[in-house]
Amino acid sequence: MVKQVQIDASVESEMRRIFTTLHKHPELSNDEYWTTEQIKGELTALDIPIKDYGLETGVVAEVTGNPDGPIIALRADIDALPLQEESQLPYQSQIEGVHHACGHDFHTAALLGAARLLRQQRDQLPGTVRLLFEPGEERHTGAKTMLKAGALNGVAAIFGMHNMPQIPVGEVGVKVGKLMASNDNFEVTINGAGSHAAMPHTGRDPLVATAAIIMSLQTIVSRNIDPADRVVVTVGQITGGHANNVIPDDCFFKGTIRAFSDESRALAKERFNEVVSKTALAYGQTATITWDQGPSPVDNEATVTKLVAEQAQQFMTVIDPAMTNADDDFASFEEQVPGCYAFMGSQGQSNLHHSDFIANPDGLKYAAKLHERVAIALLKRAAIGENL
Repeated sequence: MVKQVQIDASVESEMRRIFTTLHKHPELSNDEYWTTEQIKGELTALDIPIKDYGLETGVVAEVTGNPDGPIIALRADIDALPLQEESQLPYQSQIEGVHHACGHDFHTAALLGAARLLRQQRDQLPGTVRLLFEPGEERHTGAKTMLKAGALNGVAAIFGMHNMPQIPVGEVGVKVGKLMASNDNFEVTINGAGSHAAMPHTGRDPLVATAAIIMSLQTIVSRNIDPADRVVVTVGQITGGHANNVIPDDCFFKGTIRAFSDESRALAKERFNEVVSKTALAYGQTATITWDQGPSPVDNEATVTKLVAEQAQQFMTVIDPAMTNADDDFASFEEQVPGCYAFMGSQGQSNLHHSDFIANPDGLKYAAKLHERVAIALLKRAAIGENL
């Protein structure tokens, strides 16, 4: 039986309004200017001070009770994906080719709901709750930007959540330790020599070399990584050639590597470089490899995570979530301070990053309440000097 959470009806109504408004106007990573102004407007209406960290997009605000008390942080990401929405929702995206297909609108609305709940009891807070509305998460830039700006300075602990459509509303996944994978994206250009398709001996075919490379890359996991470890190497795009009778000069492909340990992450990248460059050489060609190093694995600290589970159990069903090969740069915050990242039930018809993805707004009240309860519990713990 699903537990029911009690929350002020006006708070839930406001969250749903914000959620549908944001969903209709998604913005891509680091272009969230309209979204940023909407968040600022909501916070200003609540008389919650906005802090200036010199961010172009994204918002930092604080709900302060005792100004001499500890600071804890709550985080939500705000960007959308370059994907055409096909959900047929009455509040479907009005921006061509852009879709909140990861539910960051859900995260933002929930944190604004929590801000409203915390504002109502601001005088009783034993410290400060810092609200981080992070831009650019999908491009792995947001956490880096906020950390460089000092948005985590003085923070004792951090909590965040991601909606999870495989989990029913009213349930939350909480796990100590590794939860999400690291991410390293690669782009490769194989440089050969073009020729007439009927005279391949007069050139060096980069398409054949690329095909051999991609097939060989599959052995990185199967013949190098301990089967007990989790590593994924995926090529997601190949581009090469323009005509059926022309061998091109080059071929391009890109993809991603996901891992859960530093050792496997380093080994997979090392073997990738070797396989690509030496296979290209065997075909008389050269390779140019570019890396976009993403976040480390999300790794939840035990004390904070157990506190989150204790708070959630009071009004939700807490489950042990499966680890996922998806990534999240919340990991970058956890590398600086103790933290917990939870999976909030938002059961819908499709998975994350799908064109018909739907985050169920019925989950907003659970998400906002968990933010509120965790923030207060963390502040109380830090205020009496207990370690986090």
